[in-house]
Amino acid sequence: MLTRARAFSTQALKVVNNVAKQQFVVTLQSEATLDYDLKSKEITFIHTEVPKEFQGKGVGKLLGQYAFDYARDNDLDVICKCHFLAKYYKDNIKQYKNLKVNLDLD
Repeated sequence: MLTRARAFSTQALKVVNNVAKQQFVVTLQSEATLDYDLKSKEITFIHTEVPKEFQGKGVGKLLGQYAFDYARDNDLDVICKCHFLAKYYKDNIKQYKNLKVNLDLD
C-alpha cells in the first residue's frame, strides 16, 4: 500500500528571538538558527544554519524574512555577512527599500 507523504510547510513554524544567544531560532526536530550581533542601532547578520533535512524547504527564507523585518521594524542598520541572507535580501529588495543594508561578504 502506498502512502502519500505530507508536504512540508513553513506556515506553522514560529521564529523566536533568543536575545541571550543573539540568534533567531526555528525549532524543528533540531534548530535552524540565524546568528546576529546587535550593537546600538546596528545589527550584523553573521550566519544562517538550517539542518540538512530541512534545507530547500523555506526555513532559511523564513529566518531571513524575520531578521530583515526585525531590522526594519526596529529601525536598525544592517550589516550582512551571510551569503544566504545577502541573496534573500537581493531577491526581496523592494520589500526592504527603506532599510540601510551593507553587504560585507569577504
